[in-house]
Amino acid sequence: MAFSKNSHWVHIIFSTKDRIPYLSWSVRNDVCLWLKAEAFKKEICIDIVNGVDDHLHVLIKLKTKQSVSEVVKWIKGSSSYYLNKKYNWEPKFSWQNGYAVYSVSENKVNETRQYIFNQEKRHSENQPLFRGGINP
Repeated sequence: MAFSKNSHWVHIIFSTKDRIPYLSWSVRNDVCLWLKAEAFKKEICIDIVNGVDDHLHVLIKLKTKQSVSEVVKWIKGSSSYYLNKKYNWEPKFSWQNGYAVYSVSENKVNETRQYIFNQEKRHSENQPLFRGGINP
């Protein structure tokens, strides 16, 4: 029997359209909890998701049959639908068109997890952002 082993970790970052600060703490907490629960049902392994008022960071362990683009499409599409259904905002909520994605080596998973966990603190203290050069 064939066996495939995968350990492909990715750090994905995406922003709200026009950087509109829709994601207050309570909204962000709501959508992050919802995303983790729904992703689990879809067999998408979201390790951690967090962010600030205008963007999210997600650490995912991809399965062998999953592609980054398919997973991001599902995350952004389903979360937009969820947020628009739950919060009747005008203008309607949407994510920016693109995203940033970085491969994370196994020995950097904990460091990346802590970086994502501490987003509010990093942004409030104007600390240097991710070493990968992104400025979300």
